[in-house]
Amino acid sequence: MLATALASVALLPGLLTPTVAEVKQDTKLPILLPSTLVTNETKELFASGEGAARTYQFVLSTVEDCGANACSTAWFYGSKGGSVYGDRKATLANGRKGRYIPLSCGGSCSPPSIVWKERGVVYEISMDATRAQLVRMANSAIKQGPR
Repeated sequence: MLATALASVALLPGLLTPTVAEVKQDTKLPILLPSTLVTNETKELFASGEGAARTYQFVLSTVEDCGANACSTAWFYGSKGGSVYGDRKATLANGRKGRYIPLSCGGSCSPPSIVWKERGVVYEISMDATRAQLVRMANSAIKQGPR
């Protein structure tokens, strides 16, 4: 059996830097993103993002301008207001309390997520990763602070 090679991808500075600059023009929210992510994806990754007054979203995909879950690898969200959801508690950096949501499948599957709230904004990171990897990414985003 072959082991899957894991790669660390620099998000900031790196893959997301130009996209963050564009999204910051459209949202007033503090943007929290991890510095890196670990993935077993072997294809080149492309970043996209969008923002509005009360939300933002960044997506990493294996196809430029993907627009579908099939080619998307990771999602990073911020939304003003709302509540943290999920049953499984996760303790995060700087005393933040989060929730871990495992893989869930019905008609289609949703990847695992980590969700937390600070300064009135609900943040979420979703990707095919372990709970420990998602917690590390959330902690990185919290410790790095707004971009």
